[in-house]
Amino acid sequence: MPLNAQPSATGMPAPWTQGLRLGGLKLLRLLRGVVQVAADAVTKKMFLAAYEASDDAYWRRHAGQCEWRSLGGIIEYTPDLLAVLDNRAVPVYLIAIRASANSALERVVIKLKVKKSGAIHEQTITLDDLCAIPVRKALTEIPLKAKSSKGTGWHKLGDIYIKLVAAVDRDGEDLINGQKIAQISPSTGMDSLSPHQVERWGQYWNTDSIDAEKENIKARYYRQLVQSAKKLGRPLMIRRWTYRILSSPFGLSLVFWSENLWSAKGIRHSIMQTEANNQPMRGAGGGAASTSLPPSKAIS
Repeated sequence: MPLNAQPSATGMPAPWTQGLRLGGLKLLRLLRGVVQVAADAVTKKMFLAAYEASDDAYWRRHAGQCEWRSLGGIIEYTPDLLAVLDNRAVPVYLIAIRASANSALERVVIKLKVKKSGAIHEQTITLDDLCAIPVRKALTEIPLKAKSSKGTGWHKLGDIYIKLVAAVDRDGEDLINGQKIAQISPSTGMDSLSPHQVERWGQYWNTDSIDAEKENIKARYYRQLVQSAKKLGRPLMIRRWTYRILSSPFGLSLVFWSENLWSAKGIRHSIMQTEANNQPMRGAGGGAASTSLPPSKAIS
């Protein structure tokens, strides 16, 4: 022990105490990371189907007008980026990426770069199990700022350099094969007309149909417990209190997820009925909006 080491309140030398504290903090961070990974894996298995159904339904309602650009005939992307505020002062932009028609890729790595004020900002995106259904990823590491208006809701963002780094097919072969597949593309942004965008498991999801299904559940309980009071008779007070509990945000979430864990049968059935009737779902924010990106696919 160094001669100048002063004992701490625990009776141990101060350097030893500091080392133990640092070690404890590192251990806590490690444990927190392990718990977070485990929690993400469990929640993804439980809730993914409902988020996927809601997001796909939203993009099916607003599909068809965007431009797709090919990278080496292997993948395609759209330079029309969707802006999501997500409680931020500056919006985050989502890029849509898909495999070329009739192909499926086990792993894809893409690198994007933007030059701003003399500095180069870049982001690497890794996608697993990419097929012809688009995946949307947030460009959180690339600062994009609107330069000028292109029309209602549209604005220019500037040039983006995009490079296909790896594209591994189902047989384990990298289709890049030493080629340089890259291009510089002018990009545009469009403000999201639906505020119901949430981030889960590294991807943004639209929750219009989830919110709509909760409104459907609320209406169903109103019909069963309040509106049908004359048929059911008393005690009316008990039924009204039951309705208030079940129609609260917590009650609606509890009922919704009890009906839609794992396979999301309830919400998928409602979406099928709505699309068959060609009517907007009750409570679906942005139902009459028009955007330009087609149905999404979950990231594995």
